[in-house]
Amino acid sequence: MCKKIVEDEIKDLIFRFNTKNNLNSAVKDLTHLKTYTIDDSKSLEIDDAISLEKLSGQNKLWIHIASPTSYIEYQSCIDKKARKLISTVYLSTNTNYMLPEVLINNVFNLSDKDKRESLSLGVIFNDDGSISSTEIVQSLIKVDYRLDFTEADELIDYAPKEEEDLSLISTILESRNSWRKKLGAIEILESYGKIIVEDKIPTLKIIDPTLSRKLISEAMILYGNIISNFTKQNKIPVPYRVQESSNELSKDNIQYSDNKTLYNFLLKKTMGKTYYSINPMKHTSLALTSYLHATSPIRRYADLLVHYQLNRYLNNKVLISKEDVQQIIKEINHLGRQNIMRFREDQKYWLSKWFENNTFNEYSVILLNWINRYKNICILYFVDYNFSTISNLNSKLNINIGDNFNVKYSSHNNIDMNYFEIIS
Repeated sequence: MCKKIVEDEIKDLIFRFNTKNNLNSAVKDLTHLKTYTIDDSKSLEIDDAISLEKLSGQNKLWIHIASPTSYIEYQSCIDKKARKLISTVYLSTNTNYMLPEVLINNVFNLSDKDKRESLSLGVIFNDDGSISSTEIVQSLIKVDYRLDFTEADELIDYAPKEEEDLSLISTILESRNSWRKKLGAIEILESYGKIIVEDKIPTLKIIDPTLSRKLISEAMILYGNIISNFTKQNKIPVPYRVQESSNELSKDNIQYSDNKTLYNFLLKKTMGKTYYSINPMKHTSLALTSYLHATSPIRRYADLLVHYQLNRYLNNKVLISKEDVQQIIKEINHLGRQNIMRFREDQKYWLSKWFENNTFNEYSVILLNWINRYKNICILYFVDYNFSTISNLNSKLNINIGDNFNVKYSSHNNIDMNYFEIIS
């Protein structure tokens, strides 16, 4: 029954979008701004965009986030289905989308084909990266440039006079990043390897922390921080993203500080766990007194819930109750962990397939940690491929944490780990 209702809701929603007669009169027209999206070339869920408005003597950064709650009703069948999924799950051979794919394609994502509704944040900064003023509005935007990260990196790096906005935005957000670091923010910039599967053949793609990726990351952090301050100030019940206080690296670990890979691994281990809470509390590694997720309402239910509340508040409608939000937060924390495990299990499976396809390879590795030294279970970091994995290391040698050596793949006799031998 609900499947039929979802189909009817989709048809009605697309009709309302195409007729465009439901646009709220309070929506601010920002279609005159030159607007960019930056994402992977194959990404379907384009839910964030950026613009720069040049005012007299000042630059105003605009961050635009897709606004599915301008169309989806809370407790509708589309919403209930999204709530059961909690998030989009990206697996190597398929993607389970949180929202109907037809709506993502034709209505929600910030396409460069048509005007789109969004929830936009305008920010003017002080010279030191602190915030001078902010503006939060429901808006109408038009994406001028849909860029992948390589294209965006070139525009930032070369900064041609006719297309200098991205380079200016990058400079502004670097200043903001420096401001957070002075407050104690922890930033770990490192490349990482990710398994990509095409035609059932796994390959390993290395993702580098380029200028455009840093730009988008800082913009999303900024958005989550300012929206959290707004919801906190106006007592709007939402799921806040919290990270408990971290413990400093112990003196025993300082000796590894010259090994950047190991140091980053140890640093991550000291960080407190992150979770969603109804209470606005500190996010330690970001050095923010409050923070939330609001930049991916197409792919994360926590973000969608924040947008429901903001949409209602800005239009003077009754908010979703604190009790309901608390219940949803419990579901997000629980189901979110399950989705993360599904992704990790999928990556682990295809990583094993990748090793099987490359049995002739020798690998340079760093021992990051012994999990069970007596059973030879450890975590190895593969230097040339920028990933780590739980492994069984067959060796009679005395290997210590931080040691760098070569191994070869021996077998995959256990579904939980791969087996390696040290090459003399």
